[in-house]
Amino acid sequence: MATFGTIGEFREDEGSWSQYIERMGHYFDANSIVDGGRKRSILLSVCGASTYKLMSSLTAPRKPGEVDFQELVELMTDHRDPKPSVIVQRFKFNSRARKPEESISTYIAELRRVAIECKFDTILDEMLRDRIVCGVADDRIQRRLLAEPTLTFEKAKDIALAMELADKNTADLREQNQRSDMVNKIAFAGGRRMPTQRQFSEKHSRCGRCGEGPHKQGADCPAIDRDCFRCGKKGHYVAVCKARGTKEDKRKVTHQQRKQASSNKSRTYQIAEEEEEEESETYGLFQHSVNKAKPPPYMTKLSVKGKEVNFQVDTGSAVTIINEETWLSHWSEKDRPILNDSTTRLRTYTKHLVDIVGECEVTVCYENQTVRVCLIVARGGGPNLMGRDWLDVIRLNWREIYLVKVENDVSSLIADYNELFAPELGKLKGVEVDLDIDEGASPRFLKARPVPFALRNRLDEELDRLLANDIIEPVQYSNWAAPIVPIVKGDGSIRVCGDYKTTINSAARSDTYPIPRVEELFARLANGKQFSKLDLSHAYQQLVLSEKSRELVTINTHRGLFRYKRLPFGVSTAPSVFQRTMESLLAGIPGVAVYLDDLLITGESTEEHLKNLKRVLDVLHEAGLRLKKEKCAFLKDEVDYLGHTITAKGLHPTGDKVEAITKAPEPTNVKELRSFLGLLNYYGKFMHDLASTLEPLHRLLRKETKWQWGKEQGDAFARAKKLLQSTRVLTHYDPKEQLILACDASPYGVGAVLAHKFSDGSEKPIGFASRTLNSAERRYSQLDKEGLAVVFGVKRFHQYLYGRKFDIITDHKPLLGLFGEKKAIPQMASPRVQRWAITLAAYEYRITYKAGEENANADALSRLPQESTIGDPPVPGDIVLLMDILEKTPITPSRVRIMTDKDPVLSRVRNFVMHGWVSSHELKDEAFGPYLNRKDELSVHEGVLLWGARVVLPPKCRDQMMEELHDAHPGIVRMKTSARGCVWWPQIDKDLERKVKSCEKCQAHQRQPSKAPLHQWEYPSKPWSRIHVDYAGPVEGKILLVVIDAYSKWMDVHITTKSTSEATIEKLREVFATHGLPNTLVSDNGPCFTSDEFAKFMKMNAINHIRGAPYHPATNGLAERAVQTVKGALRKMSGPLHTRLSRFLLSYRTTPQATSKQSPAELLMNRKLRTRITSVLPDVNATVEKKQFAQKIAHTTHALREFNVGDDVLVRNYARGNQWLPGKITDRTGPVCGQCQCRRCDTKMEASC
Repeated sequence: MATFGTIGEFREDEGSWSQYIERMGHYFDANSIVDGGRKRSILLSVCGASTYKLMSSLTAPRKPGEVDFQELVELMTDHRDPKPSVIVQRFKFNSRARKPEESISTYIAELRRVAIECKFDTILDEMLRDRIVCGVADDRIQRRLLAEPTLTFEKAKDIALAMELADKNTADLREQNQRSDMVNKIAFAGGRRMPTQRQFSEKHSRCGRCGEGPHKQGADCPAIDRDCFRCGKKGHYVAVCKARGTKEDKRKVTHQQRKQASSNKSRTYQIAEEEEEEESETYGLFQHSVNKAKPPPYMTKLSVKGKEVNFQVDTGSAVTIINEETWLSHWSEKDRPILNDSTTRLRTYTKHLVDIVGECEVTVCYENQTVRVCLIVARGGGPNLMGRDWLDVIRLNWREIYLVKVENDVSSLIADYNELFAPELGKLKGVEVDLDIDEGASPRFLKARPVPFALRNRLDEELDRLLANDIIEPVQYSNWAAPIVPIVKGDGSIRVCGDYKTTINSAARSDTYPIPRVEELFARLANGKQFSKLDLSHAYQQLVLSEKSRELVTINTHRGLFRYKRLPFGVSTAPSVFQRTMESLLAGIPGVAVYLDDLLITGESTEEHLKNLKRVLDVLHEAGLRLKKEKCAFLKDEVDYLGHTITAKGLHPTGDKVEAITKAPEPTNVKELRSFLGLLNYYGKFMHDLASTLEPLHRLLRKETKWQWGKEQGDAFARAKKLLQSTRVLTHYDPKEQLILACDASPYGVGAVLAHKFSDGSEKPIGFASRTLNSAERRYSQLDKEGLAVVFGVKRFHQYLYGRKFDIITDHKPLLGLFGEKKAIPQMASPRVQRWAITLAAYEYRITYKAGEENANADALSRLPQESTIGDPPVPGDIVLLMDILEKTPITPSRVRIMTDKDPVLSRVRNFVMHGWVSSHELKDEAFGPYLNRKDELSVHEGVLLWGARVVLPPKCRDQMMEELHDAHPGIVRMKTSARGCVWWPQIDKDLERKVKSCEKCQAHQRQPSKAPLHQWEYPSKPWSRIHVDYAGPVEGKILLVVIDAYSKWMDVHITTKSTSEATIEKLREVFATHGLPNTLVSDNGPCFTSDEFAKFMKMNAINHIRGAPYHPATNGLAERAVQTVKGALRKMSGPLHTRLSRFLLSYRTTPQATSKQSPAELLMNRKLRTRITSVLPDVNATVEKKQFAQKIAHTTHALREFNVGDDVLVRNYARGNQWLPGKITDRTGPVCGQCQCRRCDTKMEASC
């Protein structure tokens, strides 16, 4: 069947994706295609290979053919044509001016296109009218439009189109299409007359319009569409005006020394005159086309008669001219030189006369030059021109003038890319980053670390900001999770950092993409004259992670799990990934060096440099990236890059590498001298005649020598420092050699040495660094000082270390536990140490210990530090990250082992278990009795004594463990059950009972159990089959909705302010969204449960709703018991209501139930929740039915009541009147329930025995 029209493949240069889909929609309409499958097939067939590839990426893991047509269109629209910002679109609309050679109709059409996303709605016509008037770029049309008192959009469009058409028709009437070039000249009146027409070829007649030739009076004449300044008519110049003498010249004359100026030509002057006619124009010299863009002029500043005046340098002007406005404003009437009549006549390129006020001689100063020259004053406010007469006698600093022009070019270039320097986070378009991990790597899921309440609100704000900026997204489940470490920044805000050292970094596959060597980067910058340096803002986070990689960087917070959608800081493979991405993005652009987030651009000339810079900015802008403007530098003669200073002459090492040696102070005591000599001896094998040089210094080390530092010692100290800076000691940075960073701290300074370790085992330094400590830092502990030294060295030599593997050498062993490459960021450390650990997490290093005497090089720098100018910052209070108030750390195996070593009984028992028991007669101490009875069941694992699978706690750990078990006041039975899963010590049961009985809160809230006949609900066959609900409260002004599962005893408690049907349904929906719909729901007869709205909710969700008998709460006993448990626990605990409730629910859900012997979490979720109490719970040994049978036997001592149909009974009356009413059973509705017919009132009512 024939089709109408064709649709080609999508091409970006032919239109947007939205326009392409719009055309395709017309194609479908024309061919009556309505089936979505056919539409999808046609789209995928004609869209083109590149578009199909993009669709495959957007729909992965599904194929494009598996996605609906409408979804495909939406995915591509979101990617190709994302919804633009209304603010930005309105800015573009208000900035859109008519371009050169652009017609009025085209301009209006473009305005309508830009206005589509501006949402002007009812004011669209007004905005279009205003934009036409302001942006038409034609003075005649603009003045004509502004003259209209009531201007509408339609009227403005008609006037502009009519005037444009009139100009076009006038041009069509011209006989020829070319104009002759006009040559300006200057004539001096010194007895000579102006050139006449006889100087032109005799073959051509004089033109009656302009007075010149040779040309015909047609299209070639420049005066054809010009206005006469004398008579006001169009088509001729003043020189040939026939109305001379009939109309006065209306040009302004404001100065008392006004003289009639003679006409002459000057191609670089601009005249501003007052015209009679509305459509007169201002003509700039050499302005052959009104719409042609002009390059910015060269400007210079000169001192004229003591006043600074800006001049435009113009080698085309024979004389120097200053405008009348400058002449009058810069000098008072008393200081102003007297003007003489000028014999010079000036004429513009259009043959118009220049009105000259006069001329005078002035003194001009420029830098070290002073000259006296002639200055011409012209009427008006045109530019001040420095002509050839001044240029002959004044030598300008052209380099300075050129730099001003270059700075203007750079400023203009930056202005064109304002969006590139916008503060919002950029997003690399079309590229997604994959993070590779080793095959078979086991996922690591770490629990969230507790957050102090003081930081929780600020942390929430930061998480909300990351969510709003589309950097993270919430998830419910993840196999990978890293805890976060909230870092407080200087302004008080929080920075969220993931501790990936023990998760993805330990499983990540090493990225083989090489970080470029310094030599490779500098080779790309060869022959460069000037250099520009660009810095990417939030570099890593501008890269989007692929869907499969996002799970690997999931973070675990107090608000649940979030995964990063952007490449986060702290991932070990991030540098290589970012380097590969940036090099691929900027490939093919000459004069560009890329080192991670630093870009260096150059060129063999300024023009080439700007061209390369513009290409880089174009690529970054199209890619959607953002730059940090304050860290960028443009067109600099020298820049510091990777530890070198780069200039047009080549590379030079930066002086800061040896600054710590050159500025090292002289020793003031023997200890400082010993440290300095230790540094020299460390590199002594590279120095010749060292002993002779240091002999004056060694004399001061003798015991019998009194300390006296003189000139001889000062000279020896200076020579020793020169030896350290010599090429025999220092080596150049080589990316192939192993890097070592040695760090050390003294009570008043820190020092670091960056060195290469060669294959023969020798070390040669690359650079030295040191600084003194300020007053706050001197109060640091020695641990913090040593940590500061490491961080100082890493930051100082960042450009050498980042992206490379290196070794950190320290003589402080505790740092290995804090900063170890495989160690998690320390949770209980101070914020300062945590910040340092996060800083080091971005580097690939190995930290090793070396004794102090072997770390002499760094030790010397720390004891002779370079004077620093670091101020004394306010000392922040060290806040330990705790959950509520945690006075003691959790009990760990290492702590148990240490306490066991110190206990005289348990240490011997452990020894007996490992090496054999002695006879019972030798163990007369009764303390060994409990262990001797269990000697065959005792074992030792990693130094910890075990009884079966339970840890035998030493006495010093027992009180804390009982506090942990009693944290939520669960009661004696629950405490014993929890303890039996993990710990044991002699008489543990009695200790736990004593703990509960001594607890004032537990005793104050003790409740006597109620006695009632027991009838059990049928035990459900699966979790969440039957649930019981009830309201508790009010509790502190709030109402609690309690939901409990009959199978697992899992409890959910929701805080609400009202107990209406609507509020109940809303909370139950939240519960059902997590656990699903139950088969049965049991409640009491509260109004919220008996309403029609609630009944409809139950019916629509196919839930069987059972209500208990009135005034008989035992029917819903499970919920009633849960309410008592919740309210009792909340009363016993302290703190905010939400916090107490959360702590109680965690304790309840993880504590084994008396019925099932398993915790609610295990029965509902089939897994144990991890808590602070490490518990290994036994399997369910007794069935639920056996326990129920035992409970029933326990109640057989009470006589159970029952009734049958027809029995006479007394019914409890809860209304007014007699308490008991006679009646007869008419029907049994349950084992202990039925309907009763009351004899006196003849009414039926529900009854329960």
